[in-house]
Amino acid sequence: MNLSIYLVTDDAYFKDRDLVSTIEQAIQGGITALQYRFKNKTSRQMYEELLVLRELTKRYNVELVVNDRVDLALAVSADGVHVGENDLPPDVVRKLVGDKMYIGYSVNSLEKLREVEHLPIDYIGFGSIYETSTKKDYKLVGIEALRQAVKMTSKPIVAIGGITHYRVKEVLSAGAKGIAVVSAILGFEDVKKATEELVSACRSYYREKLYSA
Repeated sequence: MNLSIYLVTDDAYFKDRDLVSTIEQAIQGGITALQYRFKNKTSRQMYEELLVLRELTKRYNVELVVNDRVDLALAVSADGVHVGENDLPPDVVRKLVGDKMYIGYSVNSLEKLREVEHLPIDYIGFGSIYETSTKKDYKLVGIEALRQAVKMTSKPIVAIGGITHYRVKEVLSAGAKGIAVVSAILGFEDVKKATEELVSACRSYYREKLYSA
C-alpha cells in the first residue's frame, strides 16, 4: 500500500479532457495511487472506465482505489476501496472484500477519529487540511489537527484538502504518510509537470530529513 502521492479524480476536471490519457500523464509524473471518484456517471460507464484504468495502473505498478462503490472495486479487482460515514460501514465492507483489498475511511475531525480507531480499516483520509475549492461542503480541520491526529491513531493518515507542492513539507512534517490531491494535479493543463512538482517536494522533504537525522 503506497499512498504517498495519491490522486483523487473529480467530475469537474474531466469535462473537456480524456480520462485515460490524463491519468497516464499523472502516472508518468509519479503518482503512486489513484482513487477513482465520480458522482455523475452510470454504473456501466464507471465499470468500463475502471477496466481500462485497472490495466493502466497494473502496467505502471500504481495502486487503484475505488471510492464508495464496493461492487465496482470487486468487479475490477481494485487494490483498495475508500468509504465515508454515509457509505457502507467498514465492517460490512470488510466482510465483502475479505483480505482482497485494503479499506480507507474519511474522517474530518479529531472526535470522529476517536470513534473509528477500532474499525477494520487500513488507512484514514483526514482533512480538509487547508481551504479547498474542490468540495463545497468540506470541513476545515487545519494542520495542527493533523499533528494531533497522527499521535492519536496507529493507522497511517493520508492528508487531503488544499495541498499544493509548496505545502507538502508542512503536511509531511506533521506526520502524514501520504498526500491526497485533486486540483494540485488536475487543476493544471500540464498534469505530468504538476505531478512531478509534488513528487519533487516530497523527495526534498525526505532528503532534508535524512541529512538532519
